[in-house]
Amino acid sequence: MAWRRDVLTSNFPDVAREILGTPVDACVVSNVARNRAFFEAWIKARFGKRVFCVDVAHYPWPVLYSPVESLGHDRIVNALAAHELLPNGAIVVDMGTATHFDVIAPTGAFMGGPILSGIETMLTALTDRIPHLPEITLTEKPIEPLSQNTRSAIYTGTVLCVAGGIDRIVEEIKSALDFVPGVILTGGNAAVISSHIRYDMWIPELTLKGLALYGENMLRKSGILRATA
Repeated sequence: MAWRRDVLTSNFPDVAREILGTPVDACVVSNVARNRAFFEAWIKARFGKRVFCVDVAHYPWPVLYSPVESLGHDRIVNALAAHELLPNGAIVVDMGTATHFDVIAPTGAFMGGPILSGIETMLTALTDRIPHLPEITLTEKPIEPLSQNTRSAIYTGTVLCVAGGIDRIVEEIKSALDFVPGVILTGGNAAVISSHIRYDMWIPELTLKGLALYGENMLRKSGILRATA
């Protein structure tokens, strides 16, 4: 079972008390902020739960990225989940603040992948640089190729730009590979773009699945969880 809950960092202790009051084997922390150690220490001290912080050093296959420590934790766990779902190779298109492309080989190796500005980031950047433009959100009307007002023009142009960029990048990645990967779409902004691009699977909870797999792997390494045949 996977479920998501977005909270402010300042509210984390209260939410953690509620969540960690239920039986759990371990907590997996994926956090790139400087207060990463705080979460680990706080959970251990308050609840006595085992905590595993995502670390590329525990990715079970080669990571072709330099320096490896700069690889985002979300990309690490996405790769774990993608390899389980598509063991013959995968491209993960994760649409958040940035849109990143994670390429996973049939061997499980993380092969890298480009990063594109996220759709919300593009909209915000445009309106921030040109103050007289209207503020555009991702709840606008469907795209209109013959846009006849500024709001529609900006929204349509941005959505089609991102959609075209995603399809082109995926094509370029595929042309550089000696295997045929499946394409997994995920991320908070995937719903906005899903009808405009090509993909094989849409897995909104991909990162959560990857976090669970990471935690299971760490429990096995610790000898707490037995490996399955």
